[in-house]
Amino acid sequence: MQSIQRERFGDFSVLHRETRGVRPVAVHFAHATGFNAETYRALLGDLDPALDVYAMDARGHGMSEAPADPRKLRSWRQYRQDLEAFVETLSRPTVLAGHSMGATVSMELAALRPELVQGLVLIDPVIVPPRHVPMLAMARTFGLAGRLIPISQAAARRRMEFASREAAVENYVGKGPFRTWPREWIEAYVEGGTVDTEEGSVRLSCDRVWESKTFASASVNPYRQIDKLRCPITLIAREHAGPPFTRESRDAFMQRQPDTRLLILEEASHFMTMEHPEISRAEIELMAKAARSELG
Repeated sequence: MQSIQRERFGDFSVLHRETRGVRPVAVHFAHATGFNAETYRALLGDLDPALDVYAMDARGHGMSEAPADPRKLRSWRQYRQDLEAFVETLSRPTVLAGHSMGATVSMELAALRPELVQGLVLIDPVIVPPRHVPMLAMARTFGLAGRLIPISQAAARRRMEFASREAAVENYVGKGPFRTWPREWIEAYVEGGTVDTEEGSVRLSCDRVWESKTFASASVNPYRQIDKLRCPITLIAREHAGPPFTRESRDAFMQRQPDTRLLILEEASHFMTMEHPEISRAEIELMAKAARSELG
């Protein structure tokens, strides 16, 4: 595994695994809501050594220090703009990969700035079924979206503080959404997503109010962006699909982008990246190889 360094991009923290290749293909991996770039270190570090790999902590997550006022968060537009500003600095077409929210934000950037993106690898993105769009749009208008999204309510109750990082890890191992995660992934999540307090304990760096508002502010109608996609796409989904990417959502995506390479994992949850990192790794490398071929 190559060494991964933490760098700064303004108020944002970015993991970077540099290569000495001549003008290598750049890959950016965007994390899911509530997580952080460090969570995916095992995946990023084992990618093809010829790739220049980046992963930025989103606003309000991980070690990034950009302002994160839940009262001002209305959509995922701010997340997309933050990613856009960073990818612009890479000065070359880039493969964007992402999990959950990270996949959706990457997709929206590719739709709006196609010249920046050479390919997409979307891992169980957040895309609501078409028939839910009108209801969610109305709920958003009246400020009721959070009440319709159970995970938003659960995030608002999340425990924020632990005696130590070791105690935090033990709290998560084998429980809830973490029950299928290898321990090393949980340790990485805690390492990249906690800060020390003056009392000697540790606290999650992603505030639960911000996380809850992020879930409630998910893109209501991403189909407009899906229609605009022009780059190669790989979509990794679950056979036994449920929110945030149901079978209905998947079918609607494929109708709009029929040339997409679709992988359906029979034995996987929404946390397939943690459960089957070798699949995500192989698909990112395959997309990057195609991008390298296109760039000559």
